[in-house]
Amino acid sequence: MNENSLVTLFLEKAAEAGATTATVNSAQELQRIFSEVLLEHGSVYCPGMTDKEKAVPIPADRRQPAYESASITIEESFSGVAETGTVICSSASGKFLQASLLPEHHVAIVPREKIFPTFSEFFASLAEMPTNITLITGPSRTADIEKTLIIGMHGPKKVTVIVW
Repeated sequence: MNENSLVTLFLEKAAEAGATTATVNSAQELQRIFSEVLLEHGSVYCPGMTDKEKAVPIPADRRQPAYESASITIEESFSGVAETGTVICSSASGKFLQASLLPEHHVAIVPREKIFPTFSEFFASLAEMPTNITLITGPSRTADIEKTLIIGMHGPKKVTVIVW
C-alpha cells in the first residue's frame, strides 16, 4: 500500500470513528485549519516541542502552559494506524499522555510517514518500545448498563486528526 492510500484509509477510518479529519502539505494550510479550531472557546495547550507544533499559531491570551486546565490540546502524535484510524500518542520525548486525554478537544498532527497499515506493522517498526502509549480512536465513548451513550467520559469529547 503506498503512502497516499495509507493516508486516505487512515483519515476515512478516523472519520468513521467520529474524528474531524484533514490533510495538509504546508504550515500555511495548517494555520488555516487552526484558525477554525481556535474559534472554539477556552485555553489551548501545545507543547511546542516539534517543528509541526511550532507551526501552530496560538494567540498569547489563549495559550495555556499546562494541559491540566486547557480546553484544547494540539500536539504532534507519535504515529497512526490506518486499519482503525487510531492515533498513537507516546510518552517519548517528554510528552505527557494526559495532555491527549484530559482536555475536551484533542487535535493530533500525524506525520504522514509515521502512518502504518496495521498495529502489527507499527509494533514491528519499533526498535524499542516506548514506556507508555495511548491509543485514541475517535472521541471517547462509553455506555452505562442502560445503554446510554456518553461522549467524552474517559477521554476527549472531540478529536481532530490532521495528517501532515
